[in-house]
Amino acid sequence: MAKLNFVIPMAGLGSRFAEAGYAQPKFMICAGERTLFEYSLLSLPLEIASKVIFIALREHEDKFQVTSFIKEKFNKLTVKMNGKVECEIVLLDKPTGGQAQTALLARDFIDGSDEIAIYNIDTFFKSKTLKYLLTNSQSKLDGVIGAFPLKEKDAKWSFAKTNNFGIVTQTAEKIQISDNALTGLYHFTRASDFFKVASESVENNDKNRGEFYIAPLYNKLIESGKKFTLDMVDVIVPMGTPEEVSEIKPEIINSYL
Repeated sequence: MAKLNFVIPMAGLGSRFAEAGYAQPKFMICAGERTLFEYSLLSLPLEIASKVIFIALREHEDKFQVTSFIKEKFNKLTVKMNGKVECEIVLLDKPTGGQAQTALLARDFIDGSDEIAIYNIDTFFKSKTLKYLLTNSQSKLDGVIGAFPLKEKDAKWSFAKTNNFGIVTQTAEKIQISDNALTGLYHFTRASDFFKVASESVENNDKNRGEFYIAPLYNKLIESGKKFTLDMVDVIVPMGTPEEVSEIKPEIINSYL
């Protein structure tokens, strides 16, 4: 049976937060009694995972002991799982060219025939259906993409278009091709699919808007006949900017936990 591996890229410099006066990395910032790191991980059904791989900056290890921070918070969040979920930490000497390139560095820890789900460290969501989709071989098809309905015009997100059967037909980065905005959860039923398109993108320097994003990579797989479905979440709380963090209401998030 294929194993599910979560990959959490957290190797950004967090320039906007530094400019706003924050000393620590974004994921270590507290909102109420929890850090953004904890809120992000609480979005995921960690209990069905085999391994969680965190990719951080060595600079943050030297200044903020990020390895100890990750292990402490991870152990706290998974204490009821009796050590069934492994924790791997990869430290980078410098930032990469984008999330896809960062996540690609997890391939030394993941078998290509196993599953990979990549998630960011600055968004909280809650879904009643994600766990079911990820554990149902027929429902998850070749992968599951987290999404939420966005009725207004706001092109800062990634987007996915679907057909009448709910199958994803196109994805885009910061181009609003539909009302389906993406949460930042990118799942591939076969990790080898992600490794292939991500490595090709990096080798060809095929960037979108100056970065190696994950969402556009699905298009190559769709063209080859792969089928992906959306998981529409019940609530989403973005935490990617100082302004968004200042607007977090922990009591509302806690009501979903």
